[in-house]
Amino acid sequence: MHVSNRTTQFAYFDQVLERPAWKGSKILDFGGNVGGFLKGAGSSIDHNDYWCMDVDQAALEQARSEFPGAHFIHFDRYSSQYNPRGVRYLPIPVCEVKFDIILAFSVFTHTHQAEVVDLVEQLGTMLVAGGALAFTFCDARYDRSRSDPSLSPGSDVRKILQWQRARNSAHDIDALVERACSAKWCLVIGENLYLEPGPEFSNQERVGEPWESYCSYFSADYMAMLFPQGNVLSPVSPEWQHCCVLRKTE
Repeated sequence: MHVSNRTTQFAYFDQVLERPAWKGSKILDFGGNVGGFLKGAGSSIDHNDYWCMDVDQAALEQARSEFPGAHFIHFDRYSSQYNPRGVRYLPIPVCEVKFDIILAFSVFTHTHQAEVVDLVEQLGTMLVAGGALAFTFCDARYDRSRSDPSLSPGSDVRKILQWQRARNSAHDIDALVERACSAKWCLVIGENLYLEPGPEFSNQERVGEPWESYCSYFSADYMAMLFPQGNVLSPVSPEWQHCCVLRKTE
């Protein structure tokens, strides 16, 4: 089981979405794990208006025991890092409601570009007219210490590669980070960097190692090109993830 102890999601999206009317809104927390969003929201969210969907069944069971008034749905889709026994290409489960707000914090930071496009399209069909979909992503060019001075300067790519190097063979990390920053998007799988890889590197296509590290990075300009109808926003301190906000007009 992967348990996220993060509780800053509410504050992040509250600022990104410019203080929306949370009360009375139907909310889907896509990839919400143990419901850290609810913990951070306090009384700002009605629990019976909150749905959490995640690939980790055990994390959802823990969340159900803590928040019995909320709704938790298992999305048994394959992820080499978080659900290696899952079903490849499984569509998002159909919910009985349409949502005013759909959030995905640090979900598409572990997803191939093709999967991002597919999943965002599916999530868009679950919004009410006028609803908003907001999801975060990491840009390899962004210096994390700009958002949180307590962090070591440099890209999140560097952090991941240094962690993997400590466990495996040494690489020229400076050169790898430079290559990652020059790409529209990239994957770091284990200790290996892949620049703009094809669909064969999709988490749904390749045979990954169970519980491997699978991280994706997209430049802000490239994300804006992928979703021209959206609004790509800079990180909100102390987080270093960018955000893309899409609104359903009809």
